[in-house]
Amino acid sequence: MFVEFFPDPVLVKDQEGEYVEIRLDDFAGDSLYVQFENKPALGFAYPKGKRFLLVHDSFQCPELDGVSCGLMGTIALPNSRESVWKLWSGTCVDSVNLPVPKAGLAIQRVKASDEWVFTSGSFGTGDPSYEYGIEDCGLSRFSAEFNDDRWNLSGWLAGCDSALLNYSFQDLQRNNIKRNDSLWISGKFKLESLMGEAFWVHLLLPEDDALFNNSFDTLLVREGMSPVLISEVHHCPSEPEPEWVEVYNGTRLSLPLSRFHFYNRGKAFGTELDSIKPYESIIFTRDSAGLRSVLGFDDVRIFQQNFGYLNNTSGSLILAFDSTLLDSVSWDKNTVKCPAGFNPHTNESEFTPGFLGHGAQKVLNIPFTYTLSTRIVRKKGSPLRIRVESETEVSLQLLDSAHRRVWSFNVPASSNAWWNVPAKEKIPVGVGFVKLSVGDYASVQGFVVRP
Repeated sequence: MFVEFFPDPVLVKDQEGEYVEIRLDDFAGDSLYVQFENKPALGFAYPKGKRFLLVHDSFQCPELDGVSCGLMGTIALPNSRESVWKLWSGTCVDSVNLPVPKAGLAIQRVKASDEWVFTSGSFGTGDPSYEYGIEDCGLSRFSAEFNDDRWNLSGWLAGCDSALLNYSFQDLQRNNIKRNDSLWISGKFKLESLMGEAFWVHLLLPEDDALFNNSFDTLLVREGMSPVLISEVHHCPSEPEPEWVEVYNGTRLSLPLSRFHFYNRGKAFGTELDSIKPYESIIFTRDSAGLRSVLGFDDVRIFQQNFGYLNNTSGSLILAFDSTLLDSVSWDKNTVKCPAGFNPHTNESEFTPGFLGHGAQKVLNIPFTYTLSTRIVRKKGSPLRIRVESETEVSLQLLDSAHRRVWSFNVPASSNAWWNVPAKEKIPVGVGFVKLSVGDYASVQGFVVRP
């Protein structure tokens, strides 16, 4: 029987997101046929498992036990009208009349009736709110409160008396898993409190028929202290430069772009295959080709994002991870004189696409600071030394005048010591450079070697 249709996704193109879900139960046949209105029927060898999904690309098929997929071919699910579907295998037949779809909502069957409701999709899994005979032990709620420099975490279990919960807390700024453990829970439960300002929390219950509430993950960010934020806004650039916004990931983790968006402005930033790397700045604009042409270099990552038009005289933007609001910025006619862009955390004019300006480095989360003993190195004098302060390992490279690497070293985390750099031995008289990097964040400092 048909149990779910998803005709009109809003975060991806229809061809990438729409699907039809068929529940198989214990029936077994030789072949399965699906027909959309008067189109030719689609024929399949009878699927194995409990559920059969019709998708447009085999890449979309979820890797779930008991779920198999078939291709819809050229069939496109209608977005703005009713539709009729038929399904049969031998003498077992099901036919349905679907209502007009609603954007972003699945059409879910209620039990075995002819009643349909609009709800969130449960792609490839059961929905215990509407389907019969679904085994479900899930997380119904999760609460996180920040008090006295700690996150206090609690949740609620639904559909079962008790279960084994696996959980992990990953510190976004100190790059260590705070805890990776399991706990038997029942009813309302509490987890250990976390000391810190930003964490990625993962909760996982054992698999059952309804997978959508078996796991939970979110970013916990103290208000005003997000390590992922809007680092530059160009709301009134000179022609022909398009408007653009820069987002900076000040964490030591790669984060999925598919989870980020500008609140109430357009779709997710990317697909499940896209990510923003540690200490990376990414630019979003409606016209990526136009902006690339204006910038004239390829080093910066640019994503096309339709976030609407930014008002020149006053406006605001909110950066969100799912439903978690991370950062908000606003401007008016006194913020910066047009045409210009600005850094919302310094309120100063800035044009540093794809990297952080010096003013931004003072207020944003950067992975290290360092000090050179001197900028002038003499062949017969004292060696060049460097002192690095960082909570994680830092890559240190010595570059010649052509920026070719001639020496490298990994500075240990939390060393806070002076390290000798063999500039006298490796660099001829002239200019040299030291380069330090963590993830996609790098800083280069020049020096001069004299006889």
